[in-house]
Amino acid sequence: MAPQLSRLLLPLLAGALAWLPVLATAQTVSVPPAVRLSYDLEGVISSPYTGSAELLWQREGSGYTSQLLIRKFGLNLQTWTSTGTVGTQGLAPQRFVSKRLGKDEVSAYFGKPPGKISFSANTPEAALEAGAQDQLSVFMQLASVLGGEPQQWVAGKTIAFQAVGDRYAERWSFKAGALEPIKVPGGTFPAIKLTHEPTAERSQKLELWYVPSVGYLPLRIRITESNGDFLDLLWTGSQKP
Repeated sequence: MAPQLSRLLLPLLAGALAWLPVLATAQTVSVPPAVRLSYDLEGVISSPYTGSAELLWQREGSGYTSQLLIRKFGLNLQTWTSTGTVGTQGLAPQRFVSKRLGKDEVSAYFGKPPGKISFSANTPEAALEAGAQDQLSVFMQLASVLGGEPQQWVAGKTIAFQAVGDRYAERWSFKAGALEPIKVPGGTFPAIKLTHEPTAERSQKLELWYVPSVGYLPLRIRITESNGDFLDLLWTGSQKP
C-alpha cells in the first residue's frame, strides 16, 4: 500500500511556493505558534484505506521544524520534514526531506547552490524564486497569510505559488471559497476553503479547510486523483508539542 500512498500524496503535497507578481509585494503574516495536529485518515487507494496522520509544527528562535507523518498499523508509512527560518514574510525553507517506509530519504535543498533548488535524486535543478516553500511548509505558510490579513479572504480571491517537491518544482494556484461549515471528528467549525485544481502537469486536486477560530489551522486536507482515488485528513485534536 505504501507506494500507492506515496503516489497519491507526494505530487499534491509537493509544495514549493513563491508568490505571483500580484502577491509579490510585502504582506502581513501571522505565523502560528507551535502545535501538534492529529488527524484520522480515510479514503480510497484502489481499495478503501484508513489510518492516521500527525502534523507537527515547532519554532525555536528564528528557525522552524515541521513534520507530517502518515501512519497505519503503528508504522510510519511516509514522513515529510521541513526545516528553515521564519521572517517578516513567513516561512523560508532550507531543506525538505521525504522518507517512505523501507526506502532511502529524498531531499530538496533551497539555495544550494545560490539561487537554485537542488535535489538529492539528481533531477534537474530549478531556479529558486522569492518566497519559495516546500510541500510541507505550504500548510503553515497559507495559515500565516490567512491569519495575517483575514479581511482579504473573500470568495473568489486567488493566491499562487511556485511549488517544489522532492524531485521537481512547479507553480500552483489556490482559490478561496465562501466561509462554510466543516464537520470533523474534533468538532464542527466555519472554515475558509482553498482549492487547487488539477493542472496539465499534475492531475490531482487539493482542498484545504482553514478554521479562523483555531488560529487558521488546516483542520481538513483532501487530495483527489483523476481516477477518483482520494485521501481525506480529518482533524481529531491539537496538543502543544
